[in-house]
Amino acid sequence: MIHWLEIGGIRIGMKDEDKQWNYLKKYLSEYPESKATVYFKDSDLFARVVKLECKQNYRDLDLHCNSCSNSSIKHLNHKPQNIELCKNQLDYFLNRERVS
Repeated sequence: MIHWLEIGGIRIGMKDEDKQWNYLKKYLSEYPESKATVYFKDSDLFARVVKLECKQNYRDLDLHCNSCSNSSIKHLNHKPQNIELCKNQLDYFLNRERVS
């Protein structure tokens, strides 16, 4: 299955964005057969779109998505338009220096 996720964004603080990346990092460590590719949106330079390829469907997706919390990852209904592959891929976002 392919899931399109949005992490960060103009309205999301850095601490909440860091939590979102950590949720994705934890998911990928628990499901190592999954693959994630990072894109950026032309319409929001602060948001990153992640294409998550995994075996779980939306209902079974073991990832913190679409709750009312700002730290929740946004699960998109379809592939967004106007996205481009990000030069910095997953390792950069998962291992960068965090906000304290």
